[in-house]
Amino acid sequence: MAKKTKRPKNTSRKLTSVSELRAIRAVDAITPAFVDWCRQTENVPAEDALVLLGPVKVLVAAYFHASPSSEPTRFQPIPFGLAMEAALSEHDDEEDWRDFAFDAIHVYIEFLGKTDAWTGTDEDFNAVDELFHMGAERVLPDVVAPNLTPEEVLASLEGTELSRRLDAFLRWLGDGRTVTSTGALRLKEVEGAAAAVGVAAKGAMPNAKQEQAPLFGGDGASAESVPTVKSMTEVPLLTKIWIALEASGLIDIGSTKVWPTVLARQFLEPGRPCRREVLGGFIIRFLAIAVMGEVEWAPWVRPAAMAQSSILYAACAQAPVPVAALADPAKLQALGLDEFGARTVQKRMDELAELGLVTLDGVIAVPPALVPAVMAVLQGAFPEEDGSVDDPWAPQPQPQPKKPARKRKNSAPAPILQLKIMLKGSKPPVWRRVLVRSDLTLAEFHRVLQVSFAWTDSHLHEFRVGGWNGTAYGPVGPEFDFGDPMPLDEAAVSLGAILSAENDKMDYVYDFGDNWQHAITVEKILPHDDGVPAVRCTGGRGAGPAEDSGGVWGWESMVEAVNNPSHEEHKEYREWLGLEPGEKLDPKAFDKDELNEELAGMY
Repeated sequence: MAKKTKRPKNTSRKLTSVSELRAIRAVDAITPAFVDWCRQTENVPAEDALVLLGPVKVLVAAYFHASPSSEPTRFQPIPFGLAMEAALSEHDDEEDWRDFAFDAIHVYIEFLGKTDAWTGTDEDFNAVDELFHMGAERVLPDVVAPNLTPEEVLASLEGTELSRRLDAFLRWLGDGRTVTSTGALRLKEVEGAAAAVGVAAKGAMPNAKQEQAPLFGGDGASAESVPTVKSMTEVPLLTKIWIALEASGLIDIGSTKVWPTVLARQFLEPGRPCRREVLGGFIIRFLAIAVMGEVEWAPWVRPAAMAQSSILYAACAQAPVPVAALADPAKLQALGLDEFGARTVQKRMDELAELGLVTLDGVIAVPPALVPAVMAVLQGAFPEEDGSVDDPWAPQPQPQPKKPARKRKNSAPAPILQLKIMLKGSKPPVWRRVLVRSDLTLAEFHRVLQVSFAWTDSHLHEFRVGGWNGTAYGPVGPEFDFGDPMPLDEAAVSLGAILSAENDKMDYVYDFGDNWQHAITVEKILPHDDGVPAVRCTGGRGAGPAEDSGGVWGWESMVEAVNNPSHEEHKEYREWLGLEPGEKLDPKAFDKDELNEELAGMY
């Protein structure tokens, strides 16, 4: 049995997505057998065995995310490795989570093998089990990235057809286009958007005759051959690029309009230093969607995604698959593909080749400059929590001596600020009352605000003192140099330096698209107390709105829709929010104790 480790404080979280709910039910079905095996064979108490299943459910949910599978007793090596990376990264803020999750999942795999509960092939089991002997930090074996200069990488990335279509789409977007309440382009915008990304399609009214949009229509399609669609989502390539654009921070989608971000406008300027990083990050996200992120699933799509992952990994590892293998019945059977799955893989690989992301000249190969991007997808190497992507081509920095932790000034103990934070325009009102130590920086207070309103820190933000024409504070650095007047550094000024007396005010704006405005007012200034946390909540009301819900008015409309079965968007919004059947969304809900648990120990 794998070594036992100290369990982390948090071994579970609220699970709401469809794949997570399916994972819970699937693992629950095998839980009695697992607990009994742990108790009798491994001398693990039932209570501890149940705790071990926390990371297992995260793993199974990640595995199910790309498929309709409902079997937690069989896994294939490559997608299992990707799911392991997701599970090990689930609680990166907890020091002991990775070791605990690694060991817990290893125990589960041992249980499947030793009790004959494993329902996959012996070859798959041996390959999955082998992953646990390669170390917890890397699940997939390393692939040596080609040694290219930044200039060579940028030239290669810009030479891809995907880069050309990205550039064309952003220029078509201009100052903005109209979107529906669900965040998709309106039908009148579809034809221009599709043409920008190299496909032929036009929007149609719901009663119009519909033709399926091809994956690649080209610019020269005749008017008679242009297919009509009833939603942007029926144009697959446009949808993938759209999702990748939002994930890369190149577009902001509001309740009625989509805008290019300042980063997108900066990207379009020739010679900008950020161009390589932005383009590389976009390609990574597009690949993640194209390979592992399909939304509509047929029974053959899951095996196709797994097979494509294996093929791309082999190409990066200098063991490329012959193109002819995609038409070889024996090879296809070895990859677990039937006729439909084989067609799907061929279609997917043709798409990547059309966009310049792979070559199909005798063997399936990945251009050298794109190997890091492909491996970033297969390893799950880009973090979702802040929407950023590390530049996988950048040289590794030299180790630097650790800087001593910043010391608080102790000449005069910092007083405590009692602040009321109101989300402007919210109905019913959403507000929080917090006590914070006045020597926190604005950058630290930003984190407090994110936690207090359940934001995900996926968008830009700034503090404003003196209204919109007043002084702005925000993050600074090359990645935030958008050509506009730079805000002052939020990490260099304390909260008490801005809010020093009762009734002092400032604004905090999060997500410049949805424009969530928080009014912050000093209610009281209290004496320093060493016996209390630096941050705590003493009151509040209202649930934090859903991210990207379109601002306060969009959120109100969404709440109305999910709680009204007769609303035309009822089902769509419930699925978007991950609500279970019968579950109500209470916009007034607020749990002060739960928030204080999250705030505890932040500073």
